[in-house]
Amino acid sequence: MAEDRIKLEIIKTGPLPLGAWASEGGVRFCISAAAAGETTRLVIMEKKTGETIADITMDDYRVCGNICAVFVGGIRAEDIFYAYYQGSEIIEDAYGLKLYGDGSWERVQTPKERCFYEPCLEDLSVFAEDVRPQIADQDLVMYKLHVRGFTVHSSSKVRHKGTFAGIGEKADYLKTLGINAVVLMPVVDFPQIQFFTVSPAGPGKAEEVKTVLNCWGYGPAQYFAPKSSYAAFDPVREFQEMVVTLHRKGIEVILELLFDEKTPRQTVLDCLRHWVYYYHVDGFWVNSEIVPVNIAFQDPMLAGVRLICRDFDQNMASGESGGRARLMYSDDSFMHTMRCFLKGDDNMLWAFTRYHLHSESACPQVHYMTSNNGFTLADLVSYNEKHNEANGEENRDGTDYNNSWNCGIEGKTRSRKVMILRRRQMLNAMIMLIFQQGVPVIYGGDEFGNSQQGNNNAYCQDNDIFWLNWRDLKKNERFFEFTRRMIALRAAHPILHPQKIFRQTDYLGCGYPDISFHGRHPWRADMDREQRYIGIMYCGAYAGMAQQPDQSFYFAYNMYWEKEDISLPPLPKGQCWRKIVDTFEEEPLLEKGCLVEKTNENIEIGPRSIQIYISEKQPVKAEEAGDEKNTVR
Repeated sequence: MAEDRIKLEIIKTGPLPLGAWASEGGVRFCISAAAAGETTRLVIMEKKTGETIADITMDDYRVCGNICAVFVGGIRAEDIFYAYYQGSEIIEDAYGLKLYGDGSWERVQTPKERCFYEPCLEDLSVFAEDVRPQIADQDLVMYKLHVRGFTVHSSSKVRHKGTFAGIGEKADYLKTLGINAVVLMPVVDFPQIQFFTVSPAGPGKAEEVKTVLNCWGYGPAQYFAPKSSYAAFDPVREFQEMVVTLHRKGIEVILELLFDEKTPRQTVLDCLRHWVYYYHVDGFWVNSEIVPVNIAFQDPMLAGVRLICRDFDQNMASGESGGRARLMYSDDSFMHTMRCFLKGDDNMLWAFTRYHLHSESACPQVHYMTSNNGFTLADLVSYNEKHNEANGEENRDGTDYNNSWNCGIEGKTRSRKVMILRRRQMLNAMIMLIFQQGVPVIYGGDEFGNSQQGNNNAYCQDNDIFWLNWRDLKKNERFFEFTRRMIALRAAHPILHPQKIFRQTDYLGCGYPDISFHGRHPWRADMDREQRYIGIMYCGAYAGMAQQPDQSFYFAYNMYWEKEDISLPPLPKGQCWRKIVDTFEEEPLLEKGCLVEKTNENIEIGPRSIQIYISEKQPVKAEEAGDEKNTVR
């Protein structure tokens, strides 16, 4: 045996941390063993030959409770891999840090192969000069993406397609768009092939074992290990380098980490700490029915880390949060409200305006209009029904509650009228998402009109249906530029993303409330269930912590299918409105803008469109300029 020629030194050691960690002279192994009566064995194998180097009964090295730990000297981490057994059955190491074997996407590992692991080296040198961005909540603009789907298409033009390194190569693109936080769909090492048993359809027939491709990565996984097939090289180092690259661009990294219901709470907490310490991630989007949020919120290792979830005691988020995690709330209510208002449903105006006032929760709200679980933005305005036939489930999978509208024709069309309307609806949707009192989340590819051909549940589509086609960026360059400019407009004006909530009162005594709503008459909005238009004014004097007052803004929304007249409220003397955006126009970004000096008359807004106005100084007329020039002072 290999152990005859290798002098091993096996020493009982302390109980933490769990997992297999390399250190000088050997490797330390630590596992929570089975209950008394069941023997847990550690088998260490040589990479070159596959020979067993050591077979250690871990129960002989119990150090605290069920924790068993040994230091094995005389081996090098890079030369070995290991597995745990109970009797003759191979078992998972819940704290496995890196899977062993061919981690390429094309090479699917069997359940047994997924129980072989490599030790990890505790090397944090890559973070020597890393600085966490720590973006203020009100300044966040998030972008959700799938690591493989984001860059695996040949059109992505990155060197390492479908990998963590590929995301790093797109960091400049994200920065240009105005993104300062990325939300990564599962990056933990999940099995992309899931096995399930189908009951017999009739008497005398045997059960069938079927497989399905799990492209998204939700479900049971090795929660401590970055996915090997998402890496061009070593997954641990590559993920760390991706984080550092994004941090240098001022972009936070947030992991969507939805734990399996069988995951112990202690393992969940250890996992969150692990990703924060060893990978410098900035936050997690978690399932609060599994994650003990009330405990994680107060964990000292998670202080300052974002926890995005729902169904938690929001009283925890009230008051000072120093030294604690940064709780953020999210659910689907914003998405459904905005989609219904966008397509012109009855009785949506009140709910729509609520999201422009303030968060109803004690902590910041995270809002999205599209996500992987549903239509993309382009499909939201192109399909009334889901089209998931390619998934092989007879179109029964995926949600039927889409609140979408195809603008008159289902799917692809050459109708210029329909295409113009769809484009306008996409412009409207992006404005609704970006300019609300919450943290907007753009779903990857929406900024350039990515389509999934009507598939609203592309979990098993590792192909052109799900992958981002970057050629669409050139085809829809004007929409991308519109999105980029809207994000930049939001970032440049504190009144559009204030630190304090709006009160709808003139608490500064400046003659204007911080936010006001208008209809056909100024200061008075008609909230009847049939109404689909409203004007919203943001008074720049209430820009919060800004050193000087901001400009004021007026947003006119009309989701009715006919044009409407809406009042434009008067500004203080010496100021006037300039229209800078009109989604009804072929070129919605009005470079020079349209000056509106008189505000005692209503403005006309086209059907299903939005206009944005900004306040500025009243221009000096020629005769007045001449009088001023000739005045003796």
